[in-house]
Formats: sequence, C-alpha cells, structure tokens
Amino acid sequence: MSTFVKAARFVGDLDDDFYSDELQRDIWNEASAVGFQSLLWIGLIAGAILPFAAGVTGAWVTLGIIASLIVVAYVTLGYARARGIDMYTVQELRRPRLALAGVLYVLGAGGALVRLLAQHNDGSTLMWISMAVGAVVGAAAGVLGVKLHQRRRRDAERSAEEAELLGFETND
Repeated sequence: MSTFVKAARFVGDLDDDFYSDELQRDIWNEASAVGFQSLLWIGLIAGAILPFAAGVTGAWVTLGIIASLIVVAYVTLGYARARGIDMYTVQELRRPRLALAGVLYVLGAGGALVRLLAQHNDGSTLMWISMAVGAVVGAAAGVLGVKLHQRRRRDAERSAEEAELLGFETND
C-alpha cells in the first residue's frame, strides 16, 4: 500500500469499525458523495459570484476556493486510481453537469483574474493580453485533457481485451 493510500485511509478514517458493516459503508459512501458534490457546487457558484459581488477581496477568496476544490478533486481521483478505478475511463465526461462546472470554473477564475488585473493595471492592453493568453492556455489544457481521456479509454479497452483473451486461453 502506497504512502498516499495510507495517508488517505488515515484522513478518511477508513479503518474504523464503522466500515465493517457493508450497508453502513454503502450508505456512508453515498452520503459522502452527496456531501462532496454539494461542496463542489457551492464552491463553484460562490467562486463565480464573488469576484463580481465582492471586488478584489472576493477575487482572492475565489482563487482560494478554486485551488481548494481542485486539490480535493485530484485527491479523490488519485485515491480512486490508486485503488484501481480510473474515473476518466469508466464514465462519460461529456455531460451537461460537467460542462456547467467548467463554465463556473472559467467564470470564477476568469472573473478573479480580470478583477485583480484591473486593480493593478489601469491600461486595458495588459488585461486583454492576459485574457488572450489565459484563453489559449485554457483551450490547450482542454485539448490535452480530451486527448488524455481518449488515451486512458483506449488503454482501458485494450487491457479489458487482453484480460478477456487471457481468460479464454486459460480455459482451453
């Protein structure tokens, strides 16, 4: 067991006797998923609103919220991957809720950056250049994410085919 998995098990208190009952564990896991998703949506909505409603302070808070949400999401995905589940290959990523989350991320991060740049620079040229660079970097990250998703899906399909072939060979 890796150090990451050991640390995650400690943080999640996964060795508690509570988890020995399957029904309790299943219900708690569902409740945790609902709580995680609620935290994610509340954070995204707040992050999208704060730069516009609370000015520079709201922009800084938004950046903190977004950074925290990204860390929590990657820890969750990393733990699942360490336990043998790659969420990028076992679920469809082109869903309306993921598009909405992406829009909220862009509104929050973009709003925060625009607000902070406007505060530190009276000229709009730097702001527009920064927005253009951000758009290019964001688009590149999106393309990279799609390509990685496609590669993971192909690798998962190949692994499943190899496992199926091995199963047939051992049964002969």
